[in-house]
Amino acid sequence: MDSRNRIVKSIIEIKDKDTSEVIAHKDIKIEYSISKYSAKKENIYHMTLNGKIITKKYNVLFKYKCITCSTIHIVSSTQFLRKFNSESVRCYDCRNLDEIKRDLQSQMMKNNTIASNNKEKKIEDNNIIIIDFIKNKEESIKSFENEDDDFKNSYFLKHLTLAEFEKISKNLVSLENGKYTDKNTFDFWPVYKTNNQMLYTSVLYDKINKTIFKANQPILKCDNCENKWRAKSLDKFKNDIKIYCKDCSLVNKTFNLKPFKNINNDKILYQSKLELKFIKFCNDKNIIVVNGPKIEYIFNDKKRTYKVDFQIGMNLIEIKDEHVWHKNEIKSGKWDAKENAAKKYIQDNKLNEFIFITPKNWIEKTSKLIKI
Repeated sequence: MDSRNRIVKSIIEIKDKDTSEVIAHKDIKIEYSISKYSAKKENIYHMTLNGKIITKKYNVLFKYKCITCSTIHIVSSTQFLRKFNSESVRCYDCRNLDEIKRDLQSQMMKNNTIASNNKEKKIEDNNIIIIDFIKNKEESIKSFENEDDDFKNSYFLKHLTLAEFEKISKNLVSLENGKYTDKNTFDFWPVYKTNNQMLYTSVLYDKINKTIFKANQPILKCDNCENKWRAKSLDKFKNDIKIYCKDCSLVNKTFNLKPFKNINNDKILYQSKLELKFIKFCNDKNIIVVNGPKIEYIFNDKKRTYKVDFQIGMNLIEIKDEHVWHKNEIKSGKWDAKENAAKKYIQDNKLNEFIFITPKNWIEKTSKLIKI
């Protein structure tokens, strides 16, 4: 029970997955009871939030600080419940590097120099640790080279090569929840031998602290919208020519979003010729146009996100050409839901107007913008 209490106390923040709204978690409690939905009619430990049992279906993200290594992680309810139920006080990083720590401990015990108060000996100890990592790296490469070609090819279908990491690292803002921001302080090792069924994995070598770590919690900068976001891993971008965030990746598959610069040299996204024409019009008239906001709305009892095309000062701008999908949205009622959400956003944020521009009203609406 003590471990579970410590795990609950390690929670920093709980957020709604869809809206990113922070959920107050002061009332989170631990209960020992029978779940009415469980086939096992026996008492088990539950986490409750505001009187309701937290299940795997909770669409939330848990931000917590690892009890063992103090690394901050953001995980889904499924992963956090798994941690709570197993009373695991170690995070993924702790478990992943455990074998390495044991090897280091064994090395230090063999040299019998840890307890020494002599500074020169402590420096010598540190050198032993450095040599151990470098030696392990070299041995890992030799071992990997002795594997058959099929194994090596299969390995690099899932893992990054050095060249692929360097390509992705151009978009890399930080690792380990902002702990590593300077790419000059670490090296990428594509192959490092492990003591588990994986046999090998890729790691990063911290040149300052003389240790290794995994490329967890990467923050990347999108090539398209230039926004920064947290990706699940770096390996998923292995074959990508450009690095796109989730929003741009999803939209590009359908609409092929492209960037253009406004008069301040900021990147503006567009997807149709009419939208590009509008950006150029604004630039010609010395009007500062920026990307529009993302607005949450509900349609068919489901939370969705509407990205408004542009914003000029206190006005939101939506550009619609004569496309069939817009006609379908009008027919289904989806456009009404978007438009109402935009108008509510304007009211809540004390903006001026939602301006809807089509080829038919182009002259009227753009003439109005010149006067703003």
